[in-house]
Amino acid sequence: MEKSTLEGYEIPPTTIIYINSWAIARDPEIWKNPEEFIPERFLNNDIDFKREEYELIPFGTGRRGCPGITLGIAAIELALSNLLYAFDWELYCGLKNEDIDTDVRLGITMHKKNEFCLIPKNYF
Repeated sequence: MEKSTLEGYEIPPTTIIYINSWAIARDPEIWKNPEEFIPERFLNNDIDFKREEYELIPFGTGRRGCPGITLGIAAIELALSNLLYAFDWELYCGLKNEDIDTDVRLGITMHKKNEFCLIPKNYF
């Protein structure tokens, strides 16, 4: 909206700025072992993806944040809880936990490089 200076760089008005969330998610100053898949790191962490904290921004933030965040979270939780409740999940062809490949392809959204197969067994 107006001319600004950020770390010595002049930013003219009407400039579009893109946040590199990929780099933020892999910043070793913010995350311990950022290249490793450790979902437990969020258990005892004060970072909330619904607030304006830039360490984790899956839905964007600020004025341009996703207006459907509440609906999106509810839909994902409902779908995931139904899948977890109704099935026992087993690894395909005798794979072990340490054999799971967590590499992802580059892009705006994360897609696995290699397919990940699970076998659902009816729980009931």
